[in-house]
Amino acid sequence: MDAVRGRHDSALGEIERALRTSSGARRELRVNQTVPGLPGPALRPDLQVYNHDQRTVAVVDLAVAFDRQDSDDAASSGLAKAAAEKAAKYAGIKRHLERQGWKVHLSALVYGSLGSVAASNYTVYTEHLGLLKRDAKRLDRTLSVQCIQSSRRIWNLHCAKHRARQHQHQAQPQSRGRRVTETGGTPSRTDRR
Repeated sequence: MDAVRGRHDSALGEIERALRTSSGARRELRVNQTVPGLPGPALRPDLQVYNHDQRTVAVVDLAVAFDRQDSDDAASSGLAKAAAEKAAKYAGIKRHLERQGWKVHLSALVYGSLGSVAASNYTVYTEHLGLLKRDAKRLDRTLSVQCIQSSRRIWNLHCAKHRARQHQHQAQPQSRGRRVTETGGTPSRTDRR
């Protein structure tokens, strides 16, 4: 669905702008690219931030998940599950980079489709990606609002498509078959030719 992908990509664009503004030329930022020299499936984490002087890399993937929580346990939330799935998905990248001598921070930035913000996002922004605290807070607020607005657009699009299908179905005349085809019997005298 293009609208869902658009919600993710616009959030990623905001994060990329904030990182490019804050980091300057000190770090290499790779957005939605494969990891150089990684054999196997072509995984493309959303963000890779390389600090060549300190030999550290932050591999971060963004997720906009459904804000569902099955119980009071924080680990049961949709945001926590999305973060765990991202960590499992990119564990091979972490191992690959560590074998090459990098210190790797593998994490996920997770937002809820209804505006929730994962508690770990702030740490990822400030400690792994190097944003200032005020920039991290502003980015969390901005992306939370943006996710709500995008989710509303997705819902409105869904409703509009549903209404269009209903109107299309109602506008089609209900064709009635001849009695012969309806009953499977022999045609009446008027239907015989």
